[in-house]
Order: sequence, then structure tokens, then C-alpha cells
Amino acid sequence: MNAMRVACVSAHGCPRAAPGAGSAGGMSVFLRSVETALARTGVKVDVYAASHGPCPAPTGAETLSLTHVATEDAPEFADDLLAAVEASGMRYALVHSHYWTSIEPGLRLAERLGVPHVFTGHTLAAIKEHAGGAPEPDTRKRTEAAALSLSHAVVTFTEEESALLHDLLGLTPHKAYAVPMGVDAALFRPQPRVEARAALGIGPHERVVLSVGRIEPYKGTDVLVRALALLRDPRDVRLLVVGGNEGEPGVDWLRETARLSGVSGLLDWRRAVLQHELPPYYAAADVCAVPSLHETFGLAALEAMACGTPVVASDAGGLRGLVRHGETGLLCSPGDAAALAEAFDAVLGDPSYARRMGEAGLARAEPFTWESSAARLAAVYEQVASGYLSGSSYQNERQSSTKPRFS
Repeated sequence: MNAMRVACVSAHGCPRAAPGAGSAGGMSVFLRSVETALARTGVKVDVYAASHGPCPAPTGAETLSLTHVATEDAPEFADDLLAAVEASGMRYALVHSHYWTSIEPGLRLAERLGVPHVFTGHTLAAIKEHAGGAPEPDTRKRTEAAALSLSHAVVTFTEEESALLHDLLGLTPHKAYAVPMGVDAALFRPQPRVEARAALGIGPHERVVLSVGRIEPYKGTDVLVRALALLRDPRDVRLLVVGGNEGEPGVDWLRETARLSGVSGLLDWRRAVLQHELPPYYAAADVCAVPSLHETFGLAALEAMACGTPVVASDAGGLRGLVRHGETGLLCSPGDAAALAEAFDAVLGDPSYARRMGEAGLARAEPFTWESSAARLAAVYEQVASGYLSGSSYQNERQSSTKPRFS
């Protein structure tokens, strides 16, 4: 492929933010990791992102080109984005917008530049509501529907997500491209549990249930806490929750939920950490819990498996295809605290069973690399850009569309 330059838009947050802090999550990891890997394929990516405060320095082999253009979800983001791109003097082959708050700025930029627009939703409102989440704002739902109509391609993380967008929102199948997430195997790999626990202040004989990510009902945090209260034998069990920061509403809610469930003594909350600090937490755990109502992919589950840690997760979304029930972990109905507790009992009560699942998870994680993700995404970019330049149905479809209202 000839060198291609892409403008990546993230009005929702910075790719260097710590996953699980505030609104940051798998999207931040995806942006940083896949865009760095894309550079090795010959695709040059410039990320225009919202500022979240002081920005951590790059780690590892990261080569991300990052420009902060406004604070998170600020109304002036679109204007600042256009000004920043104009000031850069860069020429882009396409614009790739991430999350719904980036849609209008991204489409405006693509129109200004006369290039195609690619969209990734990182969980759309219709999917969240379909999974039982709280009602989402009408503005968000209209904006996401507009993105599916006006974008030249929609990148999802699984074929199941593509099919769901077709069923729920009528996404045209030829626009959908599934690009699975990856994991950095040099960072997330098995390491001695005793050493990891010593570093984190956890006793060698404790039984540790780990949760990594944002603390909120959609992530099933309350279900996880209630499940701990239903364990057959809670002695020596520690619920290690890594996510959020002191003073955030989710952290206070977590503590209150634990108090009301009678398991405050089991709770060990730790603030969100940067991704390169996460591996010891996975290594220290007996099991990683991912009880979300829905996950478009399930990055925390993949990271845990890459570290050789079994997973207990919801039988929903990307988790259903990633976690092999009874082999790399156990799947439970979303929101079912009793089923979750039963799964924990099975894993925590049989170390040899847990070890076999951890080994199988490690093998399962091996094909999921950021290099593979980047190669697939680069192929999508090339196809979209080539189709646009040749006047294919991508361009004709967008030109014939009536522009939906964003608000």
C-alpha cells in the first residue's frame, strides 16, 4: 500500500488516558494501540482528541501523533478541530471518527476536506438500550443514526456487532467491517502470582476476584458485588476493583453497594492505572470478572486471558465469541448475580480447573494482536479511499442521502 494519512477524531477523550478513569475505557486503548500499529503498516495517523488534563508521556513503542484541540465534549470541539487541521497543512485520505460525540465534527471535517468518513461507535445507544441499559438521550440516537447513513464505512469489533447494527438500525451490510481488538503480548503475559501479589500487597493465600474498568451499572459492577455476597464460602476472598478515581460518583456508589450487600470487608478498590501498570493485577487474580450487560468486544477479558487468568463474564456481545465457556472461562446470563456467584465458586474452589482454563485462555488470546487489527483496518481504509476516488457507491450513496438532523 502507498503511504496514506488518516485524521482520527476523538471528541470524547484522549487515547493516553488511564482506562477506567472517568469516561476512558477500551476506546482509549484501541486508539493508542491500533494507531501505533498502523504506522508500521505505512498508514500515518494523526489523532485529534479532547484534552482530559495533564497528558501522560508515551510508553513503550508508541508513535502516536496526538493533538489536543478542546476539552472533552466541548461545544467548540468541531471549530477547534477544523482550525487545527487547517493549521497543520496536512492532506488526509479519509477521516475516522470514534464515539458519537465525534460524529458531527468528523463529518464536518470530511466534508471540508472532500474525503470519505469512517465511523466507529464503541457501543451505540441502540445496543446499550437493547441490552437493558438505561435510556439514552434522543440526540445521541439521532446522531448515531445519521453516522450510519452518512459514513462511507462503519468499523465494528465483531461480526455480531455488525449484524446487530443491521437489525436495530438498518446498517447497510456492505458498509460494515469487523476489526477485532488486539492485545500486546509483550506486556500482557503470564508472570509469577506470588511476585505480583507481593507488589500489590495481597496475601499469597487469598482468593482474588478482579474487575478492571469503569464502575457503573452498565458494566455490571453492582451485580458483581451482589454475587460476592452469595458465595458459598467468602473466607479469604478479596474483590479487587481497579477503576475510577477518588471523588468520582462511581467509586462512592461501589462502596455503598458493597455496604448494603454486606461485603464491604471483601472490597479492595484501587484507582485506575495506566495500561502498562495493569499486568500485575491480572497476574495476582484467581479470576477476572467481566459482568457487563453488553460488551462490543471485551478487552479486559482478552488481557486477562493473555496473562493466563480465567474469565467469568456475561454471555453477551463480544464476550460470547471471545470467552469459550468451560474452556477459557465461564459465561453467565447478564445481570444474574446468583449465576455469577456459582461461577466464582467453581473457579475459586478448584485451582486445577482454574489453571487449565488459564492455560486455554492464553492459547485463545494468541491470535489477537494489534498488528493483525491494524492490517485489517488498513485494508478497510484502502478500500474506502479507493472506492471514494473511483466514484463508487460509497460516494453516490452519501450524495443522494438527505442529511439527518443532529439535534
